[in-house]
Amino acid sequence: MPRSEVEKSLEPEVHIVERYMQLVRKCFTMTNIMLEGGKEIDLLAFNPISGEKFHIEVRIATGRGFRLRLVDTQTKKGRKHRRGLDTLNEIKFAHPTVVNAVKEIFGSDEYRKVLVVWDVEDRSVIDQAKRPPYNIEIWKISNIMSELIREVKTKPYRDDVLRTIQLISRR
Repeated sequence: MPRSEVEKSLEPEVHIVERYMQLVRKCFTMTNIMLEGGKEIDLLAFNPISGEKFHIEVRIATGRGFRLRLVDTQTKKGRKHRRGLDTLNEIKFAHPTVVNAVKEIFGSDEYRKVLVVWDVEDRSVIDQAKRPPYNIEIWKISNIMSELIREVKTKPYRDDVLRTIQLISRR
């Protein structure tokens, strides 16, 4: 069965988180939700059993330079690096276009905000993110991958990303 254009354009890290939410967390998902003004939501998920709703943004960079920090830094020209919780919250979670779209889709403003990252500068970033004004859960992609590996084990999947995860986990 051919994949849709949306699936083809899904970033691998978003695809991994989506499959994690489906297979491990038992959620229905929507990905790459395009909004006005060039805004995009990576992933929305809903668990019909628990009623939990998630707005998930994925910010993965494997280079040593990117570790989520509390306050963003700037280039010499004054542009933000977009590796600070303050900036990511502003552009990914708190922007009015995004907030209104999530409320409209979920039918309420009661949902969990999750930011998936490779690493954090230190543990305090995770602790601060949980509190106001952010109220964001920080999940590490390595933990998601570990749980997903346990879930998929040796089940036959035709999904390229899941199959790759299985092959790597068998080494």
